[in-house]
Amino acid sequence: MWYISGPNLAQRAARHAWVGTGEEAVADAYARAGDEKYPLDVQDFLKLLRRKYGTLVRAWRFALDTDSGSELEFCEFVAAVRQMGAGQNARSLWFNLDVDQSGTLSLYDLDPIAAHALDKFRYLCTSRFGSIQAAFAGFLDLNKSGMIDLDEFVECMEGLGYEASVAQELFGFLRPRPGSRLLKSIDLEFLQKWEDAKQEKKEKAGTLHVGWVNRDPCAAVQYRQMAEKLAASGEAKADHKQRVSETPFTATALAIAKATAKAHAGCANQADDALVEGKRSGSKARVESPATASAIAKDKETIGCYAMRLASDNETQSSRFIQYLLDRFQSLAAAWDAMDPQYTGEVTKQGFPSVVVFKLGYCRNSEARRLFEALPKKDAHRFTWRDLGLTAEDWLEFSTKKSGRNCSNDWKRKRKELVMVQERLCRSIMIVRTRKALK
Repeated sequence: MWYISGPNLAQRAARHAWVGTGEEAVADAYARAGDEKYPLDVQDFLKLLRRKYGTLVRAWRFALDTDSGSELEFCEFVAAVRQMGAGQNARSLWFNLDVDQSGTLSLYDLDPIAAHALDKFRYLCTSRFGSIQAAFAGFLDLNKSGMIDLDEFVECMEGLGYEASVAQELFGFLRPRPGSRLLKSIDLEFLQKWEDAKQEKKEKAGTLHVGWVNRDPCAAVQYRQMAEKLAASGEAKADHKQRVSETPFTATALAIAKATAKAHAGCANQADDALVEGKRSGSKARVESPATASAIAKDKETIGCYAMRLASDNETQSSRFIQYLLDRFQSLAAAWDAMDPQYTGEVTKQGFPSVVVFKLGYCRNSEARRLFEALPKKDAHRFTWRDLGLTAEDWLEFSTKKSGRNCSNDWKRKRKELVMVQERLCRSIMIVRTRKALK
Protein backbone atom coordinates (compact mmCIF):
# COMPACT_ATOMS: atom_id res chain seq x y z
CA MET A 1 0.00 0.00 0.00
CA TRP A 2 2.25 2.74 -1.36
CA TYR A 3 -0.23 5.46 -0.46
CA ILE A 4 0.41 5.14 3.30
CA SER A 5 4.18 5.11 3.01
CA GLY A 6 6.68 7.91 2.65
CA PRO A 7 9.27 9.68 4.79
CA ASN A 8 7.00 12.51 5.96
CA LEU A 9 3.51 11.07 5.77
CA ALA A 10 3.32 9.84 9.38
CA GLN A 11 4.67 13.13 10.76
CA ARG A 12 2.26 15.15 8.61
CA ALA A 13 -0.66 12.92 9.64
CA ALA A 14 0.23 13.35 13.31
CA ARG A 15 0.47 17.13 12.96
CA HIS A 16 -2.91 17.27 11.19
CA ALA A 17 -4.36 15.03 13.88
CA TRP A 18 -3.26 17.17 16.84
CA VAL A 19 -2.88 20.66 15.36
CA GLY A 20 -5.13 20.60 12.31
CA THR A 21 -4.54 21.35 8.66
CA GLY A 22 -4.40 25.13 9.09
CA GLU A 23 -7.24 25.68 6.65
CA GLU A 24 -10.49 27.46 7.32
CA ALA A 25 -12.41 25.44 9.89
CA VAL A 26 -16.02 24.40 9.41
CA ALA A 27 -18.52 25.87 11.87
CA ASP A 28 -18.91 23.96 15.13
CA ALA A 29 -22.67 23.83 14.53
CA TYR A 30 -22.01 20.76 12.38
CA ALA A 31 -20.10 18.98 15.15
CA ARG A 32 -21.69 16.08 17.01
CA ALA A 33 -21.06 14.49 20.38
CA GLY A 34 -18.38 11.85 20.00
CA ASP A 35 -16.45 13.66 17.27
CA GLU A 36 -13.73 14.57 19.75
CA LYS A 37 -12.37 11.01 19.67
CA TYR A 38 -11.31 11.59 16.05
CA PRO A 39 -8.20 13.49 14.89
CA LEU A 40 -8.71 17.19 14.21
CA ASP A 41 -8.48 16.85 10.42
CA VAL A 42 -11.03 14.04 10.51
CA GLN A 43 -13.31 16.19 12.68
CA ASP A 44 -13.19 18.97 10.09
CA PHE A 45 -13.88 16.42 7.35
CA LEU A 46 -16.92 15.05 9.20
CA LYS A 47 -18.31 18.56 9.73
CA LEU A 48 -17.78 19.29 6.05
CA LEU A 49 -19.73 16.18 5.06
CA ARG A 50 -22.62 17.13 7.36
CA ARG A 51 -22.68 20.66 5.97
CA LYS A 52 -22.82 19.46 2.37
CA TYR A 53 -25.06 16.38 2.69
CA GLY A 54 -26.89 16.68 6.01
CA THR A 55 -25.78 13.35 7.48
CA LEU A 56 -22.71 11.14 7.23
CA VAL A 57 -24.81 8.28 5.87
CA ARG A 58 -26.06 10.38 2.98
CA ALA A 59 -22.52 11.63 2.32
CA TRP A 60 -21.24 8.07 2.28
CA ARG A 61 -23.97 6.88 -0.10
CA PHE A 62 -23.98 9.72 -2.62
CA ALA A 63 -20.48 11.23 -2.43
CA LEU A 64 -17.99 8.59 -1.25
CA ASP A 65 -19.27 5.07 -1.91
CA THR A 66 -21.08 5.85 -5.14
CA ASP A 67 -20.97 2.24 -6.38
CA SER A 68 -22.50 0.91 -3.12
CA GLY A 69 -19.69 -1.57 -2.59
CA SER A 70 -19.80 -1.07 1.21
CA GLU A 71 -16.04 -0.36 1.24
CA LEU A 72 -13.89 2.40 -0.17
CA GLU A 73 -10.38 2.07 -1.56
CA PHE A 74 -7.78 4.82 -1.55
CA CYS A 75 -8.16 5.86 -5.21
CA GLU A 76 -11.94 6.07 -4.85
CA PHE A 77 -11.52 8.12 -1.67
CA VAL A 78 -9.14 10.61 -3.28
CA ALA A 79 -11.41 11.05 -6.30
CA ALA A 80 -14.44 11.62 -4.08
CA VAL A 81 -12.63 14.13 -1.82
CA ARG A 82 -11.42 16.12 -4.79
CA GLN A 83 -14.83 16.11 -6.42
CA MET A 84 -16.53 17.52 -3.34
CA GLY A 85 -13.91 20.28 -3.11
CA ALA A 86 -12.43 19.29 0.24
CA GLY A 87 -9.08 20.92 0.87
CA GLN A 88 -7.62 18.36 3.25
CA ASN A 89 -4.51 16.45 2.37
CA ALA A 90 -6.01 13.20 1.11
CA ARG A 91 -3.13 10.92 2.13
CA SER A 92 -2.84 12.14 5.71
CA LEU A 93 -6.62 12.17 6.05
CA TRP A 94 -6.72 8.57 4.82
CA PHE A 95 -3.96 7.65 7.28
CA ASN A 96 -5.92 9.06 10.22
CA LEU A 97 -9.16 7.41 9.09
CA ASP A 98 -7.71 3.98 8.27
CA VAL A 99 -6.12 3.48 11.69
CA ASP A 100 -5.77 -0.29 11.37
CA GLN A 101 -4.24 0.07 7.87
CA SER A 102 -6.64 -2.43 6.35
CA GLY A 103 -6.46 -0.68 2.99
CA THR A 104 -10.18 0.13 2.89
CA LEU A 105 -12.64 2.46 4.58
CA SER A 106 -16.22 1.71 5.48
CA LEU A 107 -19.11 3.62 7.02
CA TYR A 108 -17.96 2.24 10.39
CA ASP A 109 -14.93 4.56 10.16
CA LEU A 110 -17.20 7.61 9.86
CA ASP A 111 -20.46 6.79 11.66
CA PRO A 112 -20.32 3.40 13.41
CA ILE A 113 -23.78 3.79 14.97
CA ALA A 114 -25.52 4.33 11.63
CA ALA A 115 -23.41 1.63 9.96
CA HIS A 116 -24.43 -0.87 12.64
CA ALA A 117 -28.10 0.05 12.27
CA LEU A 118 -28.04 -0.34 8.47
CA ASP A 119 -26.17 -3.65 8.62
CA LYS A 120 -28.62 -5.01 11.17
CA PHE A 121 -31.59 -3.98 9.02
CA ARG A 122 -29.92 -5.53 5.95
CA TYR A 123 -29.30 -8.82 7.72
CA LEU A 124 -32.81 -9.07 9.17
CA CYS A 125 -34.43 -8.42 5.78
CA THR A 126 -32.23 -10.73 3.72
CA SER A 127 -32.27 -13.58 6.24
CA ARG A 128 -36.07 -13.54 6.63
CA PHE A 129 -37.23 -12.60 3.13
CA GLY A 130 -34.33 -13.59 0.88
CA SER A 131 -33.53 -10.14 -0.49
CA ILE A 132 -34.10 -6.45 0.16
CA GLN A 133 -36.51 -6.22 -2.78
CA ALA A 134 -38.57 -9.13 -1.45
CA ALA A 135 -38.65 -7.55 2.01
CA PHE A 136 -39.89 -4.25 0.58
CA ALA A 137 -42.56 -5.88 -1.60
CA GLY A 138 -43.78 -8.49 0.86
CA PHE A 139 -43.22 -6.89 4.25
CA LEU A 140 -42.93 -3.11 4.06
CA ASP A 141 -45.13 -2.13 1.10
CA LEU A 142 -48.33 -3.79 2.28
CA ASN A 143 -50.69 -1.65 0.17
CA LYS A 144 -48.61 -2.29 -2.99
CA SER A 145 -48.28 1.39 -3.78
CA GLY A 146 -44.56 1.18 -4.52
CA MET A 147 -43.66 3.52 -1.67
CA ILE A 148 -44.01 3.76 2.10
CA ASP A 149 -44.21 6.70 4.48
CA LEU A 150 -42.78 7.07 7.97
CA ASP A 151 -45.88 5.82 9.78
CA GLU A 152 -46.10 2.65 7.65
CA PHE A 153 -42.40 2.02 8.12
CA VAL A 154 -42.57 2.36 11.91
CA GLU A 155 -45.59 0.06 12.06
CA CYS A 156 -43.89 -2.61 9.97
CA MET A 157 -40.59 -2.39 11.86
CA GLU A 158 -42.41 -3.18 15.10
CA GLY A 159 -42.77 -6.68 13.67
CA LEU A 160 -38.97 -6.97 13.63
CA GLY A 161 -38.67 -5.81 17.24
CA TYR A 162 -37.83 -2.15 16.60
CA GLU A 163 -38.99 0.60 18.90
CA ALA A 164 -40.73 3.57 17.29
CA SER A 165 -37.88 6.02 17.97
CA VAL A 166 -35.26 3.60 16.59
CA ALA A 167 -37.36 2.96 13.48
CA GLN A 168 -37.70 6.71 12.92
CA GLU A 169 -33.92 7.15 13.01
CA LEU A 170 -33.49 4.18 10.65
CA PHE A 171 -35.96 5.82 8.27
CA GLY A 172 -33.72 8.89 8.34
CA PHE A 173 -30.68 6.77 7.42
CA LEU A 174 -32.52 5.27 4.44
CA ARG A 175 -34.18 8.29 2.88
CA PRO A 176 -32.18 9.75 0.00
CA ARG A 177 -32.97 13.43 0.57
CA PRO A 178 -33.34 15.56 3.71
CA GLY A 179 -36.96 15.91 4.67
CA SER A 180 -38.16 13.19 2.30
CA ARG A 181 -41.33 11.57 3.67
CA LEU A 182 -41.46 8.54 1.37
CA LEU A 183 -39.22 5.57 0.69
CA LYS A 184 -39.17 3.64 -2.59
CA SER A 185 -37.69 0.26 -3.38
CA ILE A 186 -34.84 1.94 -5.26
CA ASP A 187 -33.84 3.80 -2.07
CA LEU A 188 -33.03 0.47 -0.41
CA GLU A 189 -31.14 -1.09 -3.31
CA PHE A 190 -27.78 -0.05 -1.86
CA LEU A 191 -28.31 -2.50 1.01
CA GLN A 192 -28.73 -5.38 -1.45
CA LYS A 193 -25.50 -4.30 -3.13
CA TRP A 194 -23.86 -4.36 0.30
CA GLU A 195 -25.11 -7.92 0.75
CA ASP A 196 -23.76 -9.01 -2.64
CA ALA A 197 -20.40 -7.30 -2.08
CA LYS A 198 -19.99 -8.86 1.37
CA GLN A 199 -20.94 -12.28 -0.01
CA GLU A 200 -18.33 -11.95 -2.75
CA LYS A 201 -15.72 -10.84 -0.24
CA LYS A 202 -16.54 -13.79 2.00
CA GLU A 203 -16.23 -16.24 -0.88
CA LYS A 204 -12.89 -14.79 -1.95
CA ALA A 205 -11.61 -14.89 1.62
CA GLY A 206 -12.08 -18.66 1.60
CA THR A 207 -10.03 -19.16 -1.58
CA LEU A 208 -7.40 -16.40 -1.61
CA HIS A 209 -4.53 -16.34 0.85
CA VAL A 210 -2.88 -13.03 1.63
CA GLY A 211 0.39 -13.69 3.36
CA TRP A 212 1.92 -10.24 3.24
CA VAL A 213 0.63 -6.69 3.07
CA ASN A 214 2.85 -3.74 2.20
CA ARG A 215 2.68 -1.54 5.31
CA ASP A 216 5.23 1.08 6.19
CA PRO A 217 7.17 -0.37 9.18
CA CYS A 218 8.43 3.07 10.19
CA ALA A 219 5.05 4.80 10.23
CA ALA A 220 4.23 3.93 13.85
CA VAL A 221 7.59 5.16 15.14
CA GLN A 222 7.43 8.41 13.16
CA TYR A 223 3.83 9.03 14.23
CA ARG A 224 4.72 8.48 17.91
CA GLN A 225 7.75 10.77 17.73
CA MET A 226 5.71 13.58 16.22
CA ALA A 227 2.90 13.10 18.76
CA GLU A 228 5.35 13.31 21.67
CA LYS A 229 7.01 16.37 20.12
CA LEU A 230 3.69 18.18 19.72
CA ALA A 231 2.63 17.28 23.25
CA ALA A 232 5.92 18.53 24.71
CA SER A 233 5.80 21.80 22.76
CA GLY A 234 2.23 22.50 23.82
CA GLU A 235 0.98 22.91 20.27
CA ALA A 236 -1.60 20.14 20.61
CA LYS A 237 -5.05 21.02 21.90
CA ALA A 238 -5.49 19.79 25.45
CA ASP A 239 -9.06 18.66 24.99
CA HIS A 240 -8.35 16.58 21.91
CA LYS A 241 -8.68 12.81 22.10
CA GLN A 242 -7.22 10.60 19.41
CA ARG A 243 -9.51 7.91 18.07
CA VAL A 244 -9.01 4.27 18.98
CA SER A 245 -9.99 1.96 16.15
CA GLU A 246 -13.07 -0.25 16.49
CA THR A 247 -11.39 -2.90 14.36
CA PRO A 248 -8.64 -5.32 15.52
CA PHE A 249 -5.39 -3.45 16.04
CA THR A 250 -2.31 -3.80 13.87
CA ALA A 251 1.12 -2.85 15.19
CA THR A 252 0.71 0.66 13.82
CA ALA A 253 -2.70 1.17 15.43
CA LEU A 254 -1.38 0.00 18.79
CA ALA A 255 1.59 2.33 18.53
CA ILE A 256 -0.68 5.27 17.73
CA ALA A 257 -2.95 4.47 20.68
CA LYS A 258 0.01 4.16 23.07
CA ALA A 259 1.55 7.37 21.79
CA THR A 260 -1.74 9.17 22.33
CA ALA A 261 -2.06 7.89 25.88
CA LYS A 262 1.49 8.94 26.71
CA ALA A 263 1.23 12.36 25.04
CA HIS A 264 -2.05 13.23 26.76
CA ALA A 265 -1.39 11.58 30.11
CA GLY A 266 -3.78 8.75 29.46
CA CYS A 267 -6.71 10.92 28.44
CA ALA A 268 -7.43 8.95 25.28
CA ASN A 269 -10.53 7.01 26.12
CA GLN A 270 -13.09 5.51 23.77
CA ALA A 271 -16.73 5.62 24.82
CA ASP A 272 -19.03 2.66 24.39
CA ASP A 273 -21.19 4.68 22.03
CA ALA A 274 -21.80 8.24 20.91
CA LEU A 275 -24.41 8.89 23.58
CA VAL A 276 -22.14 7.87 26.44
CA GLU A 277 -19.25 9.77 24.89
CA GLY A 278 -21.24 12.96 24.76
CA LYS A 279 -22.24 12.68 28.42
CA ARG A 280 -18.69 11.96 29.59
CA SER A 281 -17.10 14.78 27.65
CA GLY A 282 -19.75 17.29 28.65
CA SER A 283 -19.88 18.50 25.06
CA LYS A 284 -22.71 20.81 24.04
CA ALA A 285 -22.75 19.27 20.56
CA ARG A 286 -25.95 17.54 19.56
CA VAL A 287 -26.02 13.79 20.05
CA GLU A 288 -26.52 11.98 16.76
CA SER A 289 -28.90 8.96 16.67
CA PRO A 290 -29.51 8.80 20.46
CA ALA A 291 -32.32 6.22 20.23
CA THR A 292 -30.20 3.86 18.10
CA ALA A 293 -27.22 4.25 20.43
CA SER A 294 -29.40 3.52 23.46
CA ALA A 295 -30.92 0.46 21.74
CA ILE A 296 -27.46 -0.92 20.98
CA ALA A 297 -26.41 -0.48 24.60
CA LYS A 298 -29.69 -1.94 25.86
CA ASP A 299 -29.40 -5.05 23.66
CA LYS A 300 -25.72 -5.39 24.59
CA GLU A 301 -24.72 -5.56 20.92
CA THR A 302 -21.17 -5.02 19.78
CA ILE A 303 -20.86 -2.41 17.06
CA GLY A 304 -19.98 -4.26 13.88
CA CYS A 305 -21.43 -7.63 14.89
CA TYR A 306 -23.69 -7.58 11.80
CA ALA A 307 -20.98 -6.32 9.43
CA MET A 308 -20.21 -9.73 7.90
CA ARG A 309 -23.37 -11.61 8.82
CA LEU A 310 -25.12 -12.73 5.65
CA ALA A 311 -28.38 -14.44 4.79
CA SER A 312 -26.39 -17.36 3.38
CA ASP A 313 -25.01 -18.07 6.87
CA ASN A 314 -28.39 -19.51 7.83
CA GLU A 315 -28.43 -21.96 4.94
CA THR A 316 -27.44 -25.58 5.47
CA GLN A 317 -26.30 -28.22 3.00
CA SER A 318 -29.73 -29.83 2.99
CA SER A 319 -31.60 -26.53 2.46
CA ARG A 320 -29.34 -25.59 -0.47
CA PHE A 321 -29.89 -29.04 -2.02
CA ILE A 322 -33.67 -28.79 -1.66
CA GLN A 323 -33.66 -25.31 -3.17
CA TYR A 324 -31.59 -26.59 -6.11
CA LEU A 325 -34.14 -29.35 -6.75
CA LEU A 326 -37.02 -26.87 -6.63
CA ASP A 327 -35.30 -24.43 -8.98
CA ARG A 328 -34.51 -27.18 -11.51
CA PHE A 329 -37.58 -29.46 -11.37
CA GLN A 330 -40.23 -27.04 -10.03
CA SER A 331 -41.44 -29.63 -7.49
CA LEU A 332 -39.99 -32.24 -5.16
CA ALA A 333 -42.10 -34.96 -6.79
CA ALA A 334 -40.54 -34.29 -10.19
CA ALA A 335 -37.10 -34.20 -8.57
CA TRP A 336 -37.65 -37.60 -6.91
CA ASP A 337 -38.89 -39.03 -10.21
CA ALA A 338 -35.53 -38.07 -11.73
CA MET A 339 -33.60 -39.44 -8.76
CA ASP A 340 -35.47 -42.78 -8.64
CA PRO A 341 -36.41 -43.83 -12.20
CA GLN A 342 -36.81 -47.49 -11.13
CA TYR A 343 -39.54 -46.56 -8.62
CA THR A 344 -37.91 -48.39 -5.72
CA GLY A 345 -38.84 -45.62 -3.30
CA GLU A 346 -35.31 -45.19 -1.97
CA VAL A 347 -31.73 -44.31 -2.89
CA THR A 348 -29.03 -46.26 -1.09
CA LYS A 349 -25.93 -44.75 0.44
CA GLN A 350 -23.75 -46.36 -2.24
CA GLY A 351 -25.94 -45.16 -5.11
CA PHE A 352 -26.59 -41.64 -3.83
CA PRO A 353 -23.31 -40.09 -5.12
CA SER A 354 -23.87 -41.35 -8.67
CA VAL A 355 -27.45 -40.01 -8.65
CA VAL A 356 -26.41 -36.58 -7.38
CA VAL A 357 -23.31 -36.28 -9.58
CA PHE A 358 -24.43 -37.77 -12.91
CA LYS A 359 -28.23 -37.49 -12.96
CA LEU A 360 -28.59 -34.18 -11.14
CA GLY A 361 -25.18 -32.61 -11.80
CA TYR A 362 -25.29 -30.96 -8.39
CA CYS A 363 -21.80 -31.47 -6.97
CA ARG A 364 -18.71 -33.64 -6.98
CA ASN A 365 -18.48 -37.19 -5.65
CA SER A 366 -16.82 -36.28 -2.34
CA GLU A 367 -19.32 -33.49 -1.70
CA ALA A 368 -22.19 -35.87 -2.51
CA ARG A 369 -21.04 -38.26 0.22
CA ARG A 370 -20.96 -35.43 2.75
CA LEU A 371 -24.38 -34.28 1.53
CA PHE A 372 -25.82 -37.74 2.20
CA GLU A 373 -24.60 -37.58 5.79
CA ALA A 374 -26.04 -34.07 6.24
CA LEU A 375 -29.52 -34.86 4.88
CA PRO A 376 -32.13 -35.69 7.56
CA LYS A 377 -33.28 -39.32 7.24
CA LYS A 378 -34.65 -42.13 9.37
CA ASP A 379 -32.31 -44.82 8.05
CA ALA A 380 -28.60 -44.06 7.98
CA HIS A 381 -28.09 -46.29 4.92
CA ARG A 382 -30.88 -45.14 2.59
CA PHE A 383 -32.68 -41.95 1.58
CA THR A 384 -36.40 -42.24 0.82
CA TRP A 385 -39.00 -40.01 -0.77
CA ARG A 386 -40.44 -39.25 2.65
CA ASP A 387 -37.01 -38.01 3.81
CA LEU A 388 -37.09 -35.58 0.89
CA GLY A 389 -40.27 -34.05 2.29
CA LEU A 390 -42.74 -35.64 -0.10
CA THR A 391 -46.20 -36.70 0.99
CA ALA A 392 -48.28 -39.55 -0.44
CA GLU A 393 -50.80 -37.05 -1.80
CA ASP A 394 -48.13 -35.06 -3.63
CA TRP A 395 -46.65 -38.18 -5.20
CA LEU A 396 -50.09 -39.55 -6.21
CA GLU A 397 -51.01 -36.23 -7.83
CA PHE A 398 -47.72 -36.12 -9.74
CA SER A 399 -48.06 -39.76 -10.85
CA THR A 400 -51.61 -39.15 -12.10
CA LYS A 401 -50.57 -36.14 -14.11
CA LYS A 402 -47.59 -38.00 -15.49
CA SER A 403 -49.77 -40.97 -16.52
CA GLY A 404 -52.21 -38.60 -18.20
CA ARG A 405 -49.37 -36.95 -20.08
CA ASN A 406 -48.04 -40.35 -21.15
CA CYS A 407 -51.48 -41.47 -22.38
CA SER A 408 -51.90 -38.22 -24.24
CA ASN A 409 -48.47 -38.62 -25.80
CA ASP A 410 -49.26 -42.23 -26.85
CA TRP A 411 -52.53 -41.16 -28.49
CA LYS A 412 -50.79 -38.34 -30.34
CA ARG A 413 -48.11 -40.74 -31.57
CA LYS A 414 -50.66 -43.33 -32.78
CA ARG A 415 -52.74 -40.66 -34.47
CA LYS A 416 -49.66 -39.37 -36.25
CA GLU A 417 -48.83 -42.91 -37.43
CA LEU A 418 -52.42 -43.39 -38.73
CA VAL A 419 -52.25 -40.15 -40.68
CA MET A 420 -48.97 -41.24 -42.24
CA VAL A 421 -50.51 -44.60 -43.29
CA GLN A 422 -53.47 -42.85 -44.84
CA GLU A 423 -51.18 -40.52 -46.77
CA ARG A 424 -49.15 -43.44 -48.12
CA LEU A 425 -52.37 -45.26 -49.14
CA CYS A 426 -53.66 -42.20 -50.95
CA ARG A 427 -50.39 -41.83 -52.84
CA SER A 428 -50.52 -45.52 -53.86
CA ILE A 429 -54.11 -45.16 -55.17
CA MET A 430 -53.16 -42.07 -57.16
CA ILE A 431 -50.23 -43.89 -58.72
CA VAL A 432 -52.45 -46.85 -59.76
CA ARG A 433 -55.09 -44.57 -61.31
CA THR A 434 -52.43 -42.62 -63.19
CA ARG A 435 -50.97 -45.80 -64.69
CA LYS A 436 -54.42 -47.03 -65.82
CA ALA A 437 -55.15 -43.72 -67.46
CA LEU A 438 -51.89 -43.84 -69.37
CA LYS A 439 -52.67 -47.31 -70.74
